[in-house]
Amino acid sequence: MNLLIQTKNLLIGSDEAVSHLEQKENAVILALSDSHGNPSIIKKILEEFSERSDVFVFSGDGAQDITDILDSLKKDKKLAKNFPPVAVIAGGNGDDSSYPVSFNPTKEKISKDEFILQIPRTVNFTAAGKKILVTHGHIFGVYYGMSEIEKQASLDKADVVIYGHSHIASKSETPSVTFINPGSCTLPRRGLPPSFALIEISREQKKIGCTFYEIKISLSEGISFIPFAPEMRQW
Repeated sequence: MNLLIQTKNLLIGSDEAVSHLEQKENAVILALSDSHGNPSIIKKILEEFSERSDVFVFSGDGAQDITDILDSLKKDKKLAKNFPPVAVIAGGNGDDSSYPVSFNPTKEKISKDEFILQIPRTVNFTAAGKKILVTHGHIFGVYYGMSEIEKQASLDKADVVIYGHSHIASKSETPSVTFINPGSCTLPRRGLPPSFALIEISREQKKIGCTFYEIKISLSEGISFIPFAPEMRQW
């Protein structure tokens, strides 16, 4: 369950939940990106994977989809109960820097019914001892190469970078950093299916685990989620 408080570092969750995430021995990150106005797909993913995830990460272009879902938690008690205790939203080139929400992320007494959730371009947090950088990627020019985002990862001393923007699911590694793009959950490119990722973090192991899931939609079976290897599917 997430208390929907925005911390000083612009994470969404209580300080206690953030601290617990840092101290865990193992953590699972549910990572999505680039929903571009389709919150219904995100909600289906959350309903399936929230309970097994310690933190939810969205790396941009669809921030309002996420704020709509956060607003819906007041009525959707089941999803609210299972929603990861920490959430991270980084803004993309198609996102605003803040959005109105019906809940109060500061928990300060304000005499109005509409509140503001801040959407930063980059966010840093720690999970199971590993430092994570979340960004959309456009401000680092990821369309044209990884050199600038690698520089930022070095400055932030990040172990893992989760980004989006390219709509291409991928995992790459340097000797010190793992870069993961979960792909677009609605508008993939290069022949890939709509996708997201579950990222496994271990305090004791340097290697970062990552399972990509295809979002498969059919008239007969509805929506299903199937593990796949992006490097085997793209052209």
